[in-house]
Amino acid sequence: MLRRHRPEFQINTAPGAAQAIEALSELAYDLVLSDWHMPGGGGRAVLDELVAHYPETARVVHTSHLDSGDTFQLCPAHVVVAKPATESEILTAIDYALRRVGSEPVRAAS
Repeated sequence: MLRRHRPEFQINTAPGAAQAIEALSELAYDLVLSDWHMPGGGGRAVLDELVAHYPETARVVHTSHLDSGDTFQLCPAHVVVAKPATESEILTAIDYALRRVGSEPVRAAS
């Protein structure tokens, strides 16, 4: 969906939090779209890494786990989007998060 609607984005994926955090050290990212619950530490670990070391990166959480115990009011994401979300909702969340950090995508798709 992102490749179709945002062809200018270079898109990388990671199967879990540990791999996502490793990828953050290898490339600069304008935006990270993460699930909240995932293998290897979850989205919170990824978001904490972003806040600590890459605060200029826009952060979006897309999750079906909006449990009452999760404190999304304190979540360091710019936007939290509940699953299932429409393409329009996801794209709007991404655009909003990028505006929040004052960022324009800097990489062209290769």
